[in-house]
Amino acid sequence: MGKNIKLFKVTGDKMNKKLKVGIFGIRRGDSFANIFNSIPNTEVVAVCDNSEIRVKNFLISGKKNIPTYNDYEKFLQHDMDIVVLCNYCTEHAPAAIKALRSGKHVLSEVIACKTLSEGVSLCREVEKAEKKGIFYMFAENYCYFSYIQEMERIYKAGKIGQLRYGEGEYIHDCSSSWHVLTTSPSHWRNWLPSTYYCTHSLGPIIKITDLRPVQVSGFVVPNLISREYGREGDDWGILIIKMENDAILRIIPWSIGPHDSIWYRIYGTDGMMENNRWKDTNVLNVHFQKLWEKPKIKSYLPEFKKYQKQAKRSGHGGGDFFLLFDFVNSIRKKERPPIDIYKAMDMTLPGILGYRSALSGNIPIEIPDFRKEKERKKYENDNWSPDPNDKKLMKNQPAPSILGEIEIKKEIYEMLEKKREKAMSEIKKQLEKAYKI
Repeated sequence: MGKNIKLFKVTGDKMNKKLKVGIFGIRRGDSFANIFNSIPNTEVVAVCDNSEIRVKNFLISGKKNIPTYNDYEKFLQHDMDIVVLCNYCTEHAPAAIKALRSGKHVLSEVIACKTLSEGVSLCREVEKAEKKGIFYMFAENYCYFSYIQEMERIYKAGKIGQLRYGEGEYIHDCSSSWHVLTTSPSHWRNWLPSTYYCTHSLGPIIKITDLRPVQVSGFVVPNLISREYGREGDDWGILIIKMENDAILRIIPWSIGPHDSIWYRIYGTDGMMENNRWKDTNVLNVHFQKLWEKPKIKSYLPEFKKYQKQAKRSGHGGGDFFLLFDFVNSIRKKERPPIDIYKAMDMTLPGILGYRSALSGNIPIEIPDFRKEKERKKYENDNWSPDPNDKKLMKNQPAPSILGEIEIKKEIYEMLEKKREKAMSEIKKQLEKAYKI
């Protein structure tokens, strides 16, 4: 069931049918709304968000005729074909299940699930939906960078052989925007363990190679810098992952650092490839070298093979456009999307289990294959969660930090709140000015 196979025969009329899109979460969803407008026969028909400011900002950006909701249940009753989940990172699985049950295709932002039990429930629901021609896709847009698409073409053409070792990292300096990104001390960014947000660093390697992770050892750098952000989670996460072909990956998930880094390196049996790490990070470097042969080295800026104009107008290096394009195309062709529910689990579960490993002395932990119901059965009641709101689900729930409960100075939250109020005040002034115009 993990293969991207054709499930239904499609007529020309169905291929041309306008797909009506609803977006849950405007902060991230606004950029998606603009991209859908550039994809033929798609239309954003409704949005949902609990922030009045974000709703008003969305409406004045040329979308005044789009209905808005602050209640997700009522939003799902709107006439639409697709629901795009841009809500809080840790709330995607329950929202996806509700949307699938209401007969909507689902594009879900990362991460796919917060607990293993959520992952089990989501897999089962997606499989039920697929039988009715309803599809789920995981919105790991880093898989669609121009150099990642090029690395995938090179790898699948067999030009560097089979993966033996790989690295991926996502280090993000959020200091300038943390007060806006985190709306309260309980916001998910303030407690999410550093290993959990691993899909940006791990996902592209899985997409390039089509290999499944089978074992993970997790490490964290304890909370020191993070508490100055008002964050209880640790500063850095590191995952050592064994793949199904015995290759090893070193992954740095979401980490707070002084220098942003989005970087991937793949060593194969016949060569290696990596993007630039510092300047011109879209440049790809490829080293072809079969055993005993003279190496061939190539450095270049890969271009998108198609839809360059549309891609360059979208976010995340053009990745957002191709993500949505693939999703819509899969729906029209009645094919399982390229980043399906099983790949979503492959990209998400190592982060959850990596934190469990870190708390257990970094021991290797097997990563279950959720393509198999026999495997899922073992984890259907696994509600292990560092979310402070989940303490009632299970006894002895883990703290967000390896150090245990972190006490944040009251002064930190007061400072962040002042900065947040100032930022919101500026936005309100801009909105008032826009509405007067």
